Amino acid sequence: MYGIINSILAIPGIYGYAVIIFSHEDFSEFMPALSKLVIFSCFIHQVVFALLSSLPFAIGQVQDAGLIFLGVMATSICNSLGEEVSPAAKVTTSIVTIGIATALLGVSLVIMGRLRLAVFASYLPIPVIGGYLAFIGVFWFYAGFALCTGLAVNGLESMIRVFYDTHNLLLCIPGFLGGIFFLVVSQRYDNSFILSGAIMAMPVMFFFIVLVSGISLEEARDGGWIDSAQEPATVTDLLNLVDFSQVRWDQLPKQWGTWLGMVFIVAIGSCLDVAAIEIEMGTKLDFNHELKTVGWSNVISGLLGGYTGSYIFSQTIFTCRSKTNSRIVGICVALAELAVVIAPVSVMSYLPRFFFAATVVFIAIDLMIEWLVLTYWKMPLREYAVLWLTFIAVNFVSLDVGMLIGLGIAILNFLLDFVRLPVVVRKQCSSGTMRTAAERSYLDQQRDTIACFELSGLLFFGSSVQILNSIQKAVYIRKVQHSTSNVDGDIVGDPDALLELEANQALCTQCLDGSPTPHSDAAPTDFVVMDFSGVSGMDATVARSAFLILQKYCTNYGITVLYAATLPTITKLLLQNDVVDKERLFTSRESALEFCENQLLISASFAVKVTTLSPVAATHDP
Repeated sequence: MYGIINSILAIPGIYGYAVIIFSHEDFSEFMPALSKLVIFSCFIHQVVFALLSSLPFAIGQVQDAGLIFLGVMATSICNSLGEEVSPAAKVTTSIVTIGIATALLGVSLVIMGRLRLAVFASYLPIPVIGGYLAFIGVFWFYAGFALCTGLAVNGLESMIRVFYDTHNLLLCIPGFLGGIFFLVVSQRYDNSFILSGAIMAMPVMFFFIVLVSGISLEEARDGGWIDSAQEPATVTDLLNLVDFSQVRWDQLPKQWGTWLGMVFIVAIGSCLDVAAIEIEMGTKLDFNHELKTVGWSNVISGLLGGYTGSYIFSQTIFTCRSKTNSRIVGICVALAELAVVIAPVSVMSYLPRFFFAATVVFIAIDLMIEWLVLTYWKMPLREYAVLWLTFIAVNFVSLDVGMLIGLGIAILNFLLDFVRLPVVVRKQCSSGTMRTAAERSYLDQQRDTIACFELSGLLFFGSSVQILNSIQKAVYIRKVQHSTSNVDGDIVGDPDALLELEANQALCTQCLDGSPTPHSDAAPTDFVVMDFSGVSGMDATVARSAFLILQKYCTNYGITVLYAATLPTITKLLLQNDVVDKERLFTSRESALEFCENQLLISASFAVKVTTLSPVAATHDP
């Protein structure tokens, strides 16, 4: 029973897959055979998933994630070959190219699974994937128009032309209303029995209306409601689609960029499907094993002239919830698809066009609402903007370039967030060195003269401004002293007032960047300690545009800058860019602070025994 239901859910949409892949008008006369070739590919995928997947209830079919890439390949081949090349040569070139692309995709996925690289498939940002999936929804709309009218609809311009004829518009109405009806049913009822029943009710209702109205099947065909009767495609016709003598091999290298994008999208889509299934089951799944299953499925499908496929999440979950823990369900779906392939009839010639269109429109609306609307409440506003910009780019530029644009925008959005992360914080620190009571009392009074900064994360070019500004705001210097000759004459004549003025001037400080200090009585900074213990890496831009500038500013005001706990690569970078001398490098913040405290005590005439200093210069020569 569940095998039959899954067949009902899967097969009608497969005709939409064929329309999406072969949307160019040069494919129109070959559509019966091409449609069956897509169904045959679904049969191959389902057999492989039934045999290899760790999930006995797995449903694997040709999937929408890679379809648009295949459609772009097929359309670009037709456009590239031009009018002088026969449609048969274009068909065979497209099938061979798509088959090779699918097989190589499978090989890539198998390698990723064997090397346990499934985790890397998730590196493409979700907003970019969402923009692409919404773009798939647009193509499903085009396929819906094409199925309803029998016309070639592969873009906005060709879709608008459909509306020029009111009869075409009339043909589209039941298909789109049916798609909305299916969406409402799927949203309101979790039981897939109800959805499959609604799908089967549509052609039954059509034939009931035709019967009551006294309209014959031929009249329905003449009106465009059913495809015209034609010779069904046989298995021989499928084999005749490929003629290697007519293949234009020069078209294969032109699809490299599109293929590369397809690998990432299918890999990510498959991992997302497995993750969703894992969440639903509440059981840990081996992502790498499932990725290999998808890979082998695509290898076999591609070698047999088929198309990309993966898990069908919704149907896999439906079968899982049915507690049918058997591979028989998948085998039943495969046998149903094989029966359609070898059947001596064309299903499209006996069922209403809008029936197939409704299943396609259902998917289109579902994808577009899920990604263009509902994600507004599921992701930050800037990521939502990235999704929309990706969607617009792939629609108005091209698929591969649009994806790159979306990825670039996503990277820029990440950098905007990353540079705002605090990478430098001032800490009130002192060393743990044993001191006498007098020494500790003096150091407590002078603790504000040591500015300790804790740096963290990856310091790159985007962090330079933050580091420079933050440290300059937290390092205090004495204001430039003015000559007493410029003060009021009454004060000059009063020795006590003059001494008080000079004392106030000595205490008056400002930030290193010239701005006022937070407190008027802030002590000027004598030492700066840069603690790199939390830093994982640094580039040359930060070394020169932040630390070299800070070093020069501090030197001008007699401030000593020390660097602690730097990684060997960072130490080398600081030395090569003349930011610091070796004697100013310390193995730890503790040793750097001890050095500063000792200098303060010595300047105050305390007798200090230096025993624990450990500069890097003494132990490490980068």
